[in-house]
Amino acid sequence: MKQFTQVTGVILAGGLARRMNHQDKGLITYHGQPLVSYALNAMTATVETVLINANRNHARYSQFGFPVIADQNNNFEGPLAGILTAMLATQNKTLLVIPCDSPLITCEHLTKLLIALEENQAEVAVAFDGERLHPVFLALKTDLKSSLTDYLNKGERKIDRWLQQHKWVKVDFSQQPAIFSNINTLDDLSALEQRTNYEPEMSASGLSFSTTVTAVDEKRHSREIQLVGERALTIYVDKQEIVTLMTMGTHPELLTLGYLKNQDFFEYLEDIKAVQVDWETEAVAVVTQQQQSDFSKKMAQRTVTTGCGQGTVFGRLMEKLKQISVPKTTIKQSILYGMLAALKEHNEVYKKAGAVHGCALCTDERIDCFIEDVGRHNAVDSIAGYMWLNKITGADKIFYTTGRLTSEMVIKVSQMGIPVLLSRSGATQMGLEMAKQAGIILVSRAKAKHFLVLNGAESIIFDRIETP
Repeated sequence: MKQFTQVTGVILAGGLARRMNHQDKGLITYHGQPLVSYALNAMTATVETVLINANRNHARYSQFGFPVIADQNNNFEGPLAGILTAMLATQNKTLLVIPCDSPLITCEHLTKLLIALEENQAEVAVAFDGERLHPVFLALKTDLKSSLTDYLNKGERKIDRWLQQHKWVKVDFSQQPAIFSNINTLDDLSALEQRTNYEPEMSASGLSFSTTVTAVDEKRHSREIQLVGERALTIYVDKQEIVTLMTMGTHPELLTLGYLKNQDFFEYLEDIKAVQVDWETEAVAVVTQQQQSDFSKKMAQRTVTTGCGQGTVFGRLMEKLKQISVPKTTIKQSILYGMLAALKEHNEVYKKAGAVHGCALCTDERIDCFIEDVGRHNAVDSIAGYMWLNKITGADKIFYTTGRLTSEMVIKVSQMGIPVLLSRSGATQMGLEMAKQAGIILVSRAKAKHFLVLNGAESIIFDRIETP
């Protein structure tokens, strides 16, 4: 992934943690890893230069392999003191700041802060969850250090009040407010671990992908062949009919989860109590925790699309796309070739029976997940369900599809936060326009050692150009 080279990131781990019996929060474990390690993962994927601001346990923090800087004095004066320390310790003109106790923050969120800072020509960009600011999640210009020094020398400590003195912009994360969940008490730690471990009750009702029949070929010979199964599956949420999908039925639970996620019915997995598939009724019953959801307004906003095997998408997703900007990245030509070569080992159903589309989630040349279905949108929704269930973010991923690069495909991949989308097929004009809007690298006709880059050619590193 491409990193911001002229930005310094600092992780604030210098507090007293009074509500946690003065334990060092950055070193407290969450899912078996120190809290600071989650912040480091997000920060190192975003910027090249990273600092840890800590006022105790320097030796332990140094083991993470990054410079550890302490506040100018030992008074534990709060986050502004740590921010000033980082400003004084870097030559870069931009500083990216996050606390050590919010493990749900990812590279995509940090990239959004930096983009907002530059696009708005602001001095400070601050995270906003739709209800309130989160002023310890920010990007700012380091030439504000004189202003911050004067502010602290006056005995002021409130970060909000200092921000108001400068040209600042709030960055909207209202679609993902839970990412700012922070751990201030041991109860917070326990609650967040339970929530992020959560999985709904799910059936395991996947069907065999094909059936064997007897056919007659062009030579009038009888032969056994395999035909892809195709079943209708109607999704009900709290007994309200949502949509009927035509599917092969191999991953119905993942398909249901991914569809509901990509169509913006739910933001949080824990809102869903159960997903139960019953092939006798060709239905899947989704039960929410409240068991009284009402999606009538969403259902009224449907528009017809070119979807294969699905056919509808909610119109308001078009507006949501305007707020989505995937992380910037670069990709080597050799990586594309390696990935396409690896994909030859897949396409199991297509090789045996044809009549399906396949989609893959890839990390460089590695195929993380490959799913085939009768509709390419079913396959992409199933992968979205896989990512959601396994807490996988898309910043370092490549998405491959055998189907057309339509507007709906681009919308779904952008929602998944994946910066590279390629297909062995072609693209539509609107698909290309939306890829440009979201900043997605769009590659069509990708097969063997051939491809056409429709958007983002400047982000391709051509390291395997073969001369005749």
